[in-house]
Amino acid sequence: MDIKFNERHNSFFHYTRNSRRESRGNWTGLVNGIAPTGTFLFRKNNGATYDHVYTVSPTTVLNVRVGFTRFKSPTIRLHEGAFNPAALGFSPATVALFRNASYLPRFDIGGFSPIGDSLGSVFVDDIYSLQPTLTRVSGGQLLRLGYDGRIFREDAADSGDAAGRYVFGSEFTRGPLDNSAPAPIGQELAAVLLGQPTGGSIDRNATRSNQTRYQAIFFQDDWKITKKLTLNLGVRYEHEGGTTERFNRNLRGFDQTTPNPIEAAARAAYATNPIPEVSPDNFRVRGGLLFASPDHRGFWRADRNNVQPRLGFALQIGNRMVLRGGWSIYSVPFLIDGVQQATFSQSTNLVPTFDNGLTFGANLANPFPDGVAEPPGSSLGLASFIGRDIEFIPVARKNGKSQRWELGVERELAGKWLIELAYVGNRGYDLTTVTDSLNAVPVRFLSTSPIRDQARIDFLTANVVNPFLGLAPGTGLNGTTVQRQQLLRPFPQFRNIRTRRDDGTSIYHSGQLRIEKRFSRGYTLLASYTWSKLLELITFLNPTDSQYEKRISGNDAPHRVVVSGIWQIPFDRQHGWSRRLGRFGQAVLTGWQIQGIWQAQSGRPLELGNVFFAGDPSKLRTIINGSTVDRVFDTSGFYFSDAAVQTNGMIDPAKQLSDQRIRLANNIRTLPSHLPGFRGQGLNLWDLSVIRTLSFNEPTKLQLRAEFLNAFNHPQFNEPNLDPTSSAFGKITSQANLPRNIQLGVKLIF
Repeated sequence: MDIKFNERHNSFFHYTRNSRRESRGNWTGLVNGIAPTGTFLFRKNNGATYDHVYTVSPTTVLNVRVGFTRFKSPTIRLHEGAFNPAALGFSPATVALFRNASYLPRFDIGGFSPIGDSLGSVFVDDIYSLQPTLTRVSGGQLLRLGYDGRIFREDAADSGDAAGRYVFGSEFTRGPLDNSAPAPIGQELAAVLLGQPTGGSIDRNATRSNQTRYQAIFFQDDWKITKKLTLNLGVRYEHEGGTTERFNRNLRGFDQTTPNPIEAAARAAYATNPIPEVSPDNFRVRGGLLFASPDHRGFWRADRNNVQPRLGFALQIGNRMVLRGGWSIYSVPFLIDGVQQATFSQSTNLVPTFDNGLTFGANLANPFPDGVAEPPGSSLGLASFIGRDIEFIPVARKNGKSQRWELGVERELAGKWLIELAYVGNRGYDLTTVTDSLNAVPVRFLSTSPIRDQARIDFLTANVVNPFLGLAPGTGLNGTTVQRQQLLRPFPQFRNIRTRRDDGTSIYHSGQLRIEKRFSRGYTLLASYTWSKLLELITFLNPTDSQYEKRISGNDAPHRVVVSGIWQIPFDRQHGWSRRLGRFGQAVLTGWQIQGIWQAQSGRPLELGNVFFAGDPSKLRTIINGSTVDRVFDTSGFYFSDAAVQTNGMIDPAKQLSDQRIRLANNIRTLPSHLPGFRGQGLNLWDLSVIRTLSFNEPTKLQLRAEFLNAFNHPQFNEPNLDPTSSAFGKITSQANLPRNIQLGVKLIF
């Protein structure tokens, strides 16, 4: 197949496609007497790139690049099409709900590995790009003006749990009380034997076809003021439109003020049985989900304030030293984001009971007694997804920004050694964060006790008459009773409401040292050390908080060292003294090469949950090595040691684990989530290799390789257990990396 591309001035492109996976073409012809240059690259199933360089004048060049990329990623389960879920003993009425989905559905049994899975998915991503750049040389200045336009498309089909997902916990098999500690293992399996799930769901998912348009213009001036001083001046403006869906099957924000369509019925029912905390006049059912439409297709309004200046310089000091610095602002693109197809894709929850196990309405034989709700799309308006958890993207949102600065000096030393010292900083702002605070129980109803406040928990979880009876079909909010705390929420017709904010911040400081020995005399060495600190304000310690928690980032690693090198053992013919080895000695001792990489890095902070702690947080430290895996930190501050947890005057660990006072709930926490010394294990990794090259003649060589990954067999442990109610609390029970791995290889080069 031949393809010709004709444009003005009689230039043309000739491309021939053949059976190879990759083909190339070249430009031919003349444009105003000047021969243009360019290449075209085609990869099967991946797309194509068209790159045309047009010489306008001896000092001006126009480069036009057009590209298309496609990536298809199907996920197919091994049991798809080979298993009939009816064989598991489901009733015919339940099997009819599966819509001929032939696969093994997922069963989550606490304490055991899951059985089965969801159905596979197919994602197809396309990227179209147009990137013309005009470059002009004027005296000591290199000027560039360009445009960057891209279209991102994603088509996806994900059937999810089309035959259901079934969860078996210990909620209904523990005792004697519903808040009694479960046995270490077995009670979840007992729920399976009883045929009584504690939760689950079945999916009805829509396909989707999303698109995001991205455009940017930029100007860059690399100005060589003198032979020793160069300035880099530039600015870039980006505009990224909100993601759209071809048929508008997506949410678009949340209305917090308009009365919900069910408000009148809910308020009338509530007035007959109100709770003292909320008077009938103050009981409101406001708000609901909004949807994309032909008039408002974008899932959010584009941020129009993405101006990004760039400034840099390089100054040569003497013959062996360079001082460099720079400052710039970058934005964080969303690409395909905000895909929320609630009501177009919908899960029907498996609700085993409406009264905490006094009576049961669903079991494994009949997990969905009320049938499966078909997704209503946008037809219900604000009444959509009543009684469910919801998530939405705000209509007004900003792209995250990153402001970076750097100042460094580089010095060349004798013997081809190079040393560089730099300070690098970064401030993130307008960062996107995720929060559940929109529908949290108000802070005035929560406990401030440092230990479990059972009276407050009982008060909030007590069952009261449900004003939403009959208004939330297929959900846990459709029973005759509901927990008191549900009616205290700002939007009582919904469960948890997840949304995103764009006011997160972070700050990063680092000192960086690099030493390099460029290859000479048979060896090279590169060593670098980074000291850094990364702080962030992107999470809430409590859902009811109005200010972010200032904490050390989960990505903070104060110290990092990397050393790599190559050593060619100098038994070769290039060294005069080696000639005295003789032909046999040279044959044995030449062609050897040893290389290695050593990485050492501080561990990252561990995440503490809402747990009881009576010690000093600043003294909480971890010590992790092979001899401490049974207790990597002092756990005493997480437990009581009084008479209530003693046996014969001695502390009883079993009583400490089952002590109800440490099981916090419905409270305001004060324990920070990250502590400076409370970290996972640091990295200490050596990778080495030995290579022997045998030369038979000039083009033919045989290479023998021995590679030692984790050469000194250092274990890298997973994080310790951080649940104080677990018998494994404070212990490490698994290893993250592989033991020493030796690879042998032979490579023939000809």
